[in-house]
Amino acid sequence: MLTLLAIVHVLIGIGLILFVLLQDPKGGAMGVFGGGSSSNSFFGASGASNFLTDATKWLAVAFAISCLTLTYVTAKKSGSVMDTYVPPPVQPQTEPVPGQQSLPGTNPALDTKAPPATDKPAQIAEPPVEKK
Repeated sequence: MLTLLAIVHVLIGIGLILFVLLQDPKGGAMGVFGGGSSSNSFFGASGASNFLTDATKWLAVAFAISCLTLTYVTAKKSGSVMDTYVPPPVQPQTEPVPGQQSLPGTNPALDTKAPPATDKPAQIAEPPVEKK
């Protein structure tokens, strides 16, 4: 439904643009598509001005109605997923969740792979010396 309304809205807009361009400007020429004088116009000497004016007026009314309709349909339909989201309460985590691994060194009481804390600095092993 929304797609159909949008397509109709675009077609009305294109029609409105074309009818405005076809109308006689103040200088008497036939707009973009005409060329010479109004007697050589697309709709004849006098029929163009009445028809184009009325058609432009009704296309403008249809365009305004389609704008309001699209606004009403999308405003009623739209909603955010975040409107219904309620975040869970934040609780301090003391133990890791089953199946979740903790980073080494973040909680020494729970970290079984972490080396025990000592006051001595760690010794760096020297590479073995090759004999020739």
